Amino acid sequence: MDTMQFSPVALGFLIVAGAIALPKAPAQRSSHPQPIAWYYVQDEPLEIVQKAVGRRTRSLSLGRGTLAPVMKTESKNGSERALLRITDLGTLNPVEGWAKYNKENIIPLKRFPSDEELLRQLKIEPPNDASGGSAGVVRWLVKQGNSGMALVCFVPLFGLPASRLAAFLPHEGSFALRASLEFPFFDLKPGIVSGEVRDLLGDGDECLITHEPFREGPATFGVNMVIRRLEGGNFTSLWIAPLESQNLESFPREVQIFQPLEKNAGAPGTVTKGEVEFQPRGRVYIPVWKATVEFFGPGRDKPLESVKVVKACAWNGSQFEPIR
Repeated sequence: MDTMQFSPVALGFLIVAGAIALPKAPAQRSSHPQPIAWYYVQDEPLEIVQKAVGRRTRSLSLGRGTLAPVMKTESKNGSERALLRITDLGTLNPVEGWAKYNKENIIPLKRFPSDEELLRQLKIEPPNDASGGSAGVVRWLVKQGNSGMALVCFVPLFGLPASRLAAFLPHEGSFALRASLEFPFFDLKPGIVSGEVRDLLGDGDECLITHEPFREGPATFGVNMVIRRLEGGNFTSLWIAPLESQNLESFPREVQIFQPLEKNAGAPGTVTKGEVEFQPRGRVYIPVWKATVEFFGPGRDKPLESVKVVKACAWNGSQFEPIR
């Protein structure tokens, strides 16, 4: 279980104090409804209930730091709730879901640029319906110490060969593009399938933590956790570790177990499944990687051997200790 604790975040100028009057659900929705505000997921992951036909529902989780469009609010059974629209990176589909309406999480719409403005700065021409593609924008707010908030966006370009991760910093009352990274698609998945924001170093500069699929061959693929933060306006990678990793392109003649055990992750003939906890070391929260590495032979469905690995990755002043 995650041992990291968070205190309430003071948003300063971003969130209007007190009640914010938001329009209720209209009698009829337009064919192209627009957001009325932003919902900022501050301290804990937010579970939303996806709208569905009939009685079927599905729960989706929004990571800390997510900034999601609010489409409408309404009262139901004596409580307020907000309808959020997000891009589900697991399916590449836009979805809408209901969340408890907390006024302290609501930010006025005008505080941040529209999707169209962000795409314009990225020089991305949204695909039209005839091309079979579309562009979605997934947003996070990343605190930058006393410098305010950075707006970090991931743009999966459906139907196009690559996606973009971009950082926009406050500039002349709005936000301007400062840094951008490009990600290829793997197996119809964008370069990032989930993300959250945490202050891991205790200095007020938050980190963006993402899950990123990779493929290096027909039988070599997986998902990495990557920790980045903004330094001088640019993305800096602080750590990478496999959450899932399969390398069955080739096999050694016999099982080889390397020391230290973390060196086995990703070795030929192995399948690795891992998870990460963040544990305090002074004011820093370090990633602790816990994994099982299984060793396979040619044509074998069951592992020949397996080892369990636990590695606490200390902070050295510029990055966390690598897994291998």
